[in-house]
Amino acid sequence: MKFPAFFLFSLSAAPLIGAHPQCAPESPATCYPDTCTCTYCLGPTNDGVNAPVNPLTCNGDLEITLAGFSWKPYQDGMEYAIESNVLSDTSNRHRLIDADFKNPNFKWNFGYKVGVGYNTTCDGWDIGAVWTHYYGKASSHNQAEKDDNTVLLPLWSDQKEGVNPGEPLFATDIETNWKCQLNLIDIAIGRKFWNSPRVALRPHLGFRISYIDQDFKIDYKGGSWSELTPEVIDEVHLENDFKGVGLRGGLDTDWHFGCGWSLYGDIALSQIYGRFSIDHDEANRQTATPFAKTKVLEAKDSFRNTVLMLDLGLGVEYSALLCDCDYALAVSFGWEQHLFLHQNQLWRVTPQEGSSSADDNNIYHQRRGDLSTQGWTLKVVFDF
Repeated sequence: MKFPAFFLFSLSAAPLIGAHPQCAPESPATCYPDTCTCTYCLGPTNDGVNAPVNPLTCNGDLEITLAGFSWKPYQDGMEYAIESNVLSDTSNRHRLIDADFKNPNFKWNFGYKVGVGYNTTCDGWDIGAVWTHYYGKASSHNQAEKDDNTVLLPLWSDQKEGVNPGEPLFATDIETNWKCQLNLIDIAIGRKFWNSPRVALRPHLGFRISYIDQDFKIDYKGGSWSELTPEVIDEVHLENDFKGVGLRGGLDTDWHFGCGWSLYGDIALSQIYGRFSIDHDEANRQTATPFAKTKVLEAKDSFRNTVLMLDLGLGVEYSALLCDCDYALAVSFGWEQHLFLHQNQLWRVTPQEGSSSADDNNIYHQRRGDLSTQGWTLKVVFDF
């Protein structure tokens, strides 16, 4: 049975040294009165080792975890255009005046976690798995105001044909839509034990299976594309998918202050080896019947790499034993942050100074960036 803040069942020193074939439950630790109406156990006072928080019973305890959360994602390197006031001077060289880089507007969205575990009779060890599912979104819509003498300079287009030589590529209307599907499966073994009468620690080791699929669409309209015959919309479609597995380890902490209440702080680090699959497609779609498409760019990239992932959590928890200590319930609410390093591997197209429709001076490079999520999480853990 998982131990909440005000009960503790622990092994004496003798059973920890010698095997106990019948696996009989041990006597509980001494209970002390709290300032509230309940009582709680401060933990072991005479054991030679850190006593486990989870009680050692003959059958062990099953544990179910359910969590819902609202997170907001961010990612570096998603700039899709530059808003500038002046296109060029009399020498026809591009100048940026009061320039502003445009990024998608990342939005809050809901996700969930589902987990199952087992508190074993082996020194309070536990083993379990948790699945995290999240669907991140971002979008934007920018229009250049002619009266304000502003223009939008694309950062992802390889458009050359049909554009007037020597003139910078520009748009007057840009729409973006970004989606990120995040699936994490964490499998770990750990042990929660009393480090002091008020502080419980749970180191854990295991594996993480990671699926992170990104889809980024950009529509460039007007400007250079309105000069084409017939007029077209430039559609850029980018995919950035990662699948991998690796080691994960961390430390969960509980800081009890009585009556079943505690503060928790968790940290975990993962090193994931996996494969990136990158797709970059661009096409011109006619704005009138028959809405024909003409391919502008089609490129793919696939490679393996090792990336780091960092998980942080901080919040408050309430726990209690129910039905004569046959069941345990813990409810926590807190803030989580997750960092996925170098997840943005998309290739960017940058026009070079002096490029024209007659040459191919565009620069192709990766604008690598980190993906992160952060937000509020409500979690319920039930032991039986």
